[in-house]
Amino acid sequence: MTPSNHFYLEVLAGLLRPQFVQQNPSLDLSSRLDLSYCVKRFNRDGIRFLSVSLYQLRVAFDGALEEGIFKAPEGFGKVRNTELPEFLYAHFARIFSKDGSLLDVVDIPSLRHIRQVCSAFYKLEFPISKPQEKEAIARYMENEAWVCRFLTNEKLWSSPEDKSLVSGAALLVKYVFDHPSGRDELGFNPKDILPRHGPGKVSTGELGLDKWHLPRYIYSRLHQKFPYYRYFYHNTSLLGDLVSDYRLMVRTSAEDPSLVEPVSKIALVPKDSRGPRIIAEEPLEVQFIQQGMRVAITTWLHNHPLTSGFVNFDDQTVNQELALKSSNSKVWATLDMKDASDLVSVDLVEQIFRLKPGLLECLLACRTQYTRLPNGEVVHIRKFAGMGAATCFPVEALVFWSICVAAIARVMGSDLKACTRLVYVYGDDLIVPWYVFDEVCEALESCGLKVNRLKSFVNGNFRESCGVDAFRGENVTPVRFSKLPPASSKDGVAYVAWVAYANALEAKGYPEAASTIWAMVEGIFGPTPYGTERSPFPCRIVADPSRAEELNSQFLKRRERKRYQRIEFYVYYVMSPKHEAQEFDSWSRLNRNLISGAGDDPSSFTLPREAKVFRGWMAV
Repeated sequence: MTPSNHFYLEVLAGLLRPQFVQQNPSLDLSSRLDLSYCVKRFNRDGIRFLSVSLYQLRVAFDGALEEGIFKAPEGFGKVRNTELPEFLYAHFARIFSKDGSLLDVVDIPSLRHIRQVCSAFYKLEFPISKPQEKEAIARYMENEAWVCRFLTNEKLWSSPEDKSLVSGAALLVKYVFDHPSGRDELGFNPKDILPRHGPGKVSTGELGLDKWHLPRYIYSRLHQKFPYYRYFYHNTSLLGDLVSDYRLMVRTSAEDPSLVEPVSKIALVPKDSRGPRIIAEEPLEVQFIQQGMRVAITTWLHNHPLTSGFVNFDDQTVNQELALKSSNSKVWATLDMKDASDLVSVDLVEQIFRLKPGLLECLLACRTQYTRLPNGEVVHIRKFAGMGAATCFPVEALVFWSICVAAIARVMGSDLKACTRLVYVYGDDLIVPWYVFDEVCEALESCGLKVNRLKSFVNGNFRESCGVDAFRGENVTPVRFSKLPPASSKDGVAYVAWVAYANALEAKGYPEAASTIWAMVEGIFGPTPYGTERSPFPCRIVADPSRAEELNSQFLKRRERKRYQRIEFYVYYVMSPKHEAQEFDSWSRLNRNLISGAGDDPSSFTLPREAKVFRGWMAV
């Protein structure tokens, strides 16, 4: 049974009394008044107070760290003769003066505390309500209208400045996909790819190993650049053995006019308490090629000297470390793009990739021009690709990077290649020098993109990038709950998540909040074993493995494995991916095994983002 909403209130009560508050009588008294306020607001507004109202207070707080002046958001009363809120006033007063201006000396524990209390609940993935679904679709269509309106009314790149900017970005893309030696024949070959299937859903409905069966439809635009007989069939023997099926597919596709253009499908998935995330489910055959393009492009960018270490797809630590250092030095500014994938127009991609026509043609060949909304309506889209398309992430990252570099080169009057060292990109998280922040924002927005000013930081000592929040050289990232509490002892993903949340809160000095979570978890799963950060099972973390063994011996079955010279415990719950047995014919199995490997059992399929729990013997 899922814990009630009052469980969250109990967690908040623990969050209001961390160790440093308990040790200070005045702060401890203040925390009790804060809890009384929360109970009153919770009884009136329900879970929305925790997930939405507190988040709005945190946004205002981060904005004050950027601008140097705090303004309480609507719904939070102020202490008389001050600009500070009654809620958490004792901590706000350690950061701001009564008029709301930022103090020269800020109390870091109180700063961390405010952000922790206000950030804990807003990422909870609540079930999507009908109003949220309608609002998300409306926002999706508004973004589409924005792209179309911008392209139509703003006369895209008509001014000499804009033309110069986009030309510079296009030249950068050419440099990137040329070989560093300058030899064209050694440059990036968009047709030299190994297609594969991704873990997500596809609009054509295939699941699991069914994706690896031979394609059903030939989309002419895709087929022209990526002939099915070459990319979907491992060798001529395979094609020869199945030639009758291939010919039938060719005839069927030619007779069905609806297959001229592939159609993606809009899906809504939980994001946070404010509403769902919209992703695009691509058709099977299109996604197969897109995944091959994604791997080829990201591998090339990781290794090219102009982008290696600057345009990243796997390593967020580059941006995270820069954000941490710059919160002290202010050398770098962090930018966040709003609705990033929805606002990168296909026209912008065509302009920026125009000097590499072969690559551009291949990107357009595996792009869907139409998508189906949840109500069944099919709409023509002008964005390059929705989130969920495998080419979306690498293309948008390169678009952002090239525009930023070109803008900086224009401002500084420098060589394009010299300025490539001044921009770091991970998806829609950008880092640029502080002194060109305004010019870079203007350049991005001149291309129809939107900078999220509420989550971009340049003036103050606060920085945020790739999940790390930093202030004056200190990591002030809060623990954020995203998974809902486990509904039963079969909910392995939630079990792992909430064990991690409890450990993180204990490490940050919130023992009462952690205790509430442990009680909830153990009420469903039984006693949680102890272990270290390196233990191969979900556990309560302690520093010393000997201490973990000592604690486990008090309530867990144990055995000595003399062969391995270790003590093992019968841990109640160990995580394992879920596998689904499927019949898999010879040619499809061969195709899958040659591309992605068979694993231990080629007839089973590992379900993505799914897990189960079971008992087993494990060593700390």
